[in-house]
Amino acid sequence: MLWILQLLAGALLMALSANVFLVPLKLAEGGVTGIGIILYHLLGVPMWVTQVVVNIPILALGLKVKGWRLIRRSLIGVAAYSFFLAVTANVPPITDQVVLAIIYGGLTMGIGLGLVLRSGGSTGGTEVLALVLQQRSGFSVGSMVLAVDTVVLAMAAVAFSPEAAMWAVITLFISSKVVDVVQVGLYSARGVTIITTRPEPIARRIMNEVERGVTIINGTGAFTGEPRTILYTVAQRTELTQVKQIAYAEDPKAFVVVAEVHEVLGEGFRDPSKDMH
Repeated sequence: MLWILQLLAGALLMALSANVFLVPLKLAEGGVTGIGIILYHLLGVPMWVTQVVVNIPILALGLKVKGWRLIRRSLIGVAAYSFFLAVTANVPPITDQVVLAIIYGGLTMGIGLGLVLRSGGSTGGTEVLALVLQQRSGFSVGSMVLAVDTVVLAMAAVAFSPEAAMWAVITLFISSKVVDVVQVGLYSARGVTIITTRPEPIARRIMNEVERGVTIINGTGAFTGEPRTILYTVAQRTELTQVKQIAYAEDPKAFVVVAEVHEVLGEGFRDPSKDMH
């Protein structure tokens, strides 16, 4: 039941971020949380009420289209986030400095949402709505979430001030980056593709000296029509220079492509069982 602990911890952090940092300084960063901040300041509607009222029809639609299995954890996430928003509503702000609120609000919101997403859940809102509408509209989930966030930020600019909306954009940027870090970690791995006429010695040295696995793929050069062998390996950033030195020592004409890798699961890297709940 690790997932439920992750979900609850994430929902609590999100609620603290909203009530301690975002709400006091009108940082409506987007989504249902941003709508809640706007309604709180304009009409006095409690944040948790907005979360419940807006998410009920969204979750009902999600249940109808996607089914109970995919919506179950999102329902728990919405309930937990709404509950913690109510419980922490009277927690006093830690700072009245906008820059500090942006940084720490974005960090705590990002960590919280990242934990919720790692648990396999969500806090409802635009993510669930986007998933539901994706199969009917043809637009990607990311595009629809971005569109909703843009509308909410525009509403914040009208309701509060353009400056407040500009600050909120920075908060949204920070939180989204932190979500990525929480979900996939701070990886420094690189994927290395080597096209060579001397695959055996290069692969052998990488396996023996760098102690990384190598995949061999047979290919054909489109221009020359000659057979080419493609080697693929994943190495830590600190091992990258050694891999390139081996490749060019064995084949000075080798073609090497290095790409950033966001996540690696498996032997020698991250244990995949830690993400399976």
